[in-house]
Amino acid sequence: MIEFIGIAVSQLLLLVLSVNIMTRNILTKLELVAVSIILSVFGTILLAHIQYFSLLFVLGLLTILLKIKKVSWFMAIAAPVLGQLVMIMSDYIIKIENNFFFIVCLAGLMILSSFALKSVLPKIENDYFILALLILTTIIFYMFIYAGSLYNFPNAITSIYTLIFATFILAIALTFVIVTKISQKQLEIKKQQLELAQLEEYTTRMESLYASMNMFRHDYINILASLQGYIAQGDKTILENYFKETIAPLKNTFEATEGEE
Repeated sequence: MIEFIGIAVSQLLLLVLSVNIMTRNILTKLELVAVSIILSVFGTILLAHIQYFSLLFVLGLLTILLKIKKVSWFMAIAAPVLGQLVMIMSDYIIKIENNFFFIVCLAGLMILSSFALKSVLPKIENDYFILALLILTTIIFYMFIYAGSLYNFPNAITSIYTLIFATFILAIALTFVIVTKISQKQLEIKKQQLELAQLEEYTTRMESLYASMNMFRHDYINILASLQGYIAQGDKTILENYFKETIAPLKNTFEATEGEE
């Protein structure tokens, strides 16, 4: 009984530590200790009475705590679920009878896996399809485990659980790669569309500028021709009126154009 409690408490502590690593140490040391104590006490009691259904309490408490810490819903659910999956896989991978060395190996695998997942999670954040797959995989894992303990499957059958679980994990990883590639392709398409829109806007502005320059050149030639004619006539009054009515307003036009730019 003592060994059972020791292993259960150790696994719960490692789960909390794993979740904290994946969420980039969102929990303070005091919060880490507090939630570890709560899970160790109530989680172990529930595990002894309702066995695998105590998982709902553990995952629920961790999710609520992470959400209180302003973590996104995706991370608040994904981190505990991934931590649980890593723990299940580690349990079946490690074939050591000695409890102390088992916990040491379990701790090593879970911590290393958590650091690896910490760099992966931001890339799939808000991808609720992947999250649904993780939750479904966890449910299937525990259905296998529960069925095995309920009907006393022989070791020959339970020994292939590792292979089955690894297949599920590989399927999720493959799905993640495919979804990531699709997302990257969509981002590239959006980037190309944005660049094309910017190019079209730039082209429109250049065409407008070219038209304005042509108009100015035409007006400039007309102004020079008119000035030349008025100067040749030597009529100062007409020249002054022409300047006020034609040339002076151009200043306001140029200033308005510069203001728009």
